[in-house]
Amino acid sequence: MKKTYEFVVIGSGFGGAISACRLAQAGRSVCILERGKRWDKGAFPRTTGQVSGKAFWDEQKQYGFLEYKAFRRIDVIQGCGVGGGSLHYFNVHIRTPERVFQEPWPSEIARPVLDPYYDLAKDGLDARPLEPPVGLPIPSRTTAFMDAATAAGKNPSLVDIAVHTGPDRSGSGGHLQSACTYCGNCLLGCHVHAKNTLDLNYLALAESQHGAEIYPLHAVTYLTPAKQGGYDVHFQHLDPECPGQFEIGTVHGTHVIFSAGALGSTELLLKCRDEKGALPGLSNALGSRFSGNGDFLLAGTLGANRDVDPGWGPSITASADWSSPDHVITIEDLGLPDPLFWYLEGLLPSGQRLRDLLRFSWVYLLQTLGRSWGSTRVSREIDALIMGGRTTHFLPYLGIGTDAADGQMQLRNGAIDIQWQHRRSKALFREIENAMREMTRQLGGRYATSLLWRWPLRKLLTAHPLGGCPMGTRPDNSVVDHRGEVWGHPGLYVCDGSTIPTALGVNPSMTICALAERTAFLILHKREMRASDPQTPQNT
Repeated sequence: MKKTYEFVVIGSGFGGAISACRLAQAGRSVCILERGKRWDKGAFPRTTGQVSGKAFWDEQKQYGFLEYKAFRRIDVIQGCGVGGGSLHYFNVHIRTPERVFQEPWPSEIARPVLDPYYDLAKDGLDARPLEPPVGLPIPSRTTAFMDAATAAGKNPSLVDIAVHTGPDRSGSGGHLQSACTYCGNCLLGCHVHAKNTLDLNYLALAESQHGAEIYPLHAVTYLTPAKQGGYDVHFQHLDPECPGQFEIGTVHGTHVIFSAGALGSTELLLKCRDEKGALPGLSNALGSRFSGNGDFLLAGTLGANRDVDPGWGPSITASADWSSPDHVITIEDLGLPDPLFWYLEGLLPSGQRLRDLLRFSWVYLLQTLGRSWGSTRVSREIDALIMGGRTTHFLPYLGIGTDAADGQMQLRNGAIDIQWQHRRSKALFREIENAMREMTRQLGGRYATSLLWRWPLRKLLTAHPLGGCPMGTRPDNSVVDHRGEVWGHPGLYVCDGSTIPTALGVNPSMTICALAERTAFLILHKREMRASDPQTPQNT
């Protein structure tokens, strides 16, 4: 590692990978600090034992690529590793509807402005509707979902997903990609590189062809303004062999881009302002406008009138628009990783069926995380968890909607905490559940709500946290301007989901990508990119 770079990028998820790539392509010196490790395709966990032993992040025990954080009213699952959330996300790339880009979004951000950046990101991630690999059909889960949505009067469609289904090919960094095998393990890492994760495209292009330097297991702790200008970034270099051990280091950046995600970037900036006193001028809006993007997970149809086989095929393949005058709402099919179903089917007594798969899934998840409810509790509850249908007749859903985005993030005992209530978003979640109930009716099954949403918990799980460093028009109500630059701190940028000031009503990855493409283009060219712009960056 050199002592100084033009750009130090914190995090290698969608915002960090894309901005770093474009800046490196333009000849700028770029350093990427990533707290997680690199993951070879053969290292991803497959069995339930491997999932519990290596998949989840615990800085004192293991460097997994999934991090589960529980808060009072909402839980968050997020990624850590070279490639960030792309290592575990469900590959979906949908453009945010134009109606979402109203207040408090800056007037400079609108769908027509973002469309060229959306186009660029779609090409960079090779996102397209599912075309089954040779010899494989459309998954039964997909057809069941689309048939139910059509019968409910909707117009479902296959969504753009960043999954390769064609012949073997070589990616930007020389990685061999094979076709999707329908294993359903998108959440647990793709062992054939069929997922177009960031380490296969943007990061590979930046590193192998344009000299960007990526440093895994470098956890940034804070930064300070440097006397010579720019910022000194302080980090812990985590010991790859001994979790919990580290060495301290510092690198200087003329510019610094925070891309550690909604929770990570917000937490780091809060520490810089409130604990270290290094950036006292940061806006009072820091930590505001947290949103779970209206995620409604762990709900689905039990006992569908056909085989669904939810563990087979890419994790999400289709969606239906259930929007109302008040809310943008998207319902998607949701596949779950095979190990969950292996675990479940192995414990089900022969000839009996599942009554409450979702409750059992939650028991499984807690046990996997080592939080509570060990195998004895699981065994005792088997009889209460079974009824007249096997898991092949279970269709899980992912509901997404425009929630109130009124949560607040703050430091508590030195770590990020989320204060969030569902009160102002109850109407949204009622509409989401009504949509899922109608889908269930069309499938002749029984609707089961999210385990977390049931009394007395009344909480949710999100895989799409947004906000905390919201963009806006003034420093009194936002943290960054429309370009992602931090108010009052020249050369300091935030480029990830934390800058999004509202829920989107669709999966946010594509919009994070488009905003990152835009931030990099504005840094380099001081203007907007247009369709067929001669300075459009190349994806090869």
